[in-house]
Amino acid sequence: MHELPKYAPFVVRPYRQRKEPEMCDPVTMVTMGTAALSTALDVTQQLQRAAQQRGEYATLAAQQRFEANVAETRARQEEEAGEADAAQARQKASLLGGKNLARLAAQGTDLWGSPIDVLGDVAAAGEGDALSLGYERMHNAWEHRVQGARRQAQARLYETAAANVDPTLGIVKSLLS
Repeated sequence: MHELPKYAPFVVRPYRQRKEPEMCDPVTMVTMGTAALSTALDVTQQLQRAAQQRGEYATLAAQQRFEANVAETRARQEEEAGEADAAQARQKASLLGGKNLARLAAQGTDLWGSPIDVLGDVAAAGEGDALSLGYERMHNAWEHRVQGARRQAQARLYETAAANVDPTLGIVKSLLS
């Protein structure tokens, strides 16, 4: 080799040959391929599990919403039945009062004083029965509405759980193992 002058702006270096990458042996390649395939299958399984879990939560939420609607329907039916029972009790008291009035009049009883009090007591008892029946039905309706509210809350809980299903942690675990 000849010597370069000291004032040369660059230095020429001899060409080095690059080293060719060595091919992996077949056992290492098969092992790496198997590991990659196993990881891909694990990731797929995690995604399928997450989708299945979301579906289960959505089904549970739908069931709870349906039951809440049933409870509301029952509450309305109880209210309507309460109104009907109260009206029937009032009508019954009115008929009883009329029957007693007719009986007293047929006997020729003077309707001043205690006979009027008796008729008033019959009317008051009938109204008390009507109010009692109405209250009982309203109480049942309230219980159905509370049950419906609980079911709505449970449905919201399931919907939140479905939205929070995240396969990421399972996928990360699969990749790390």
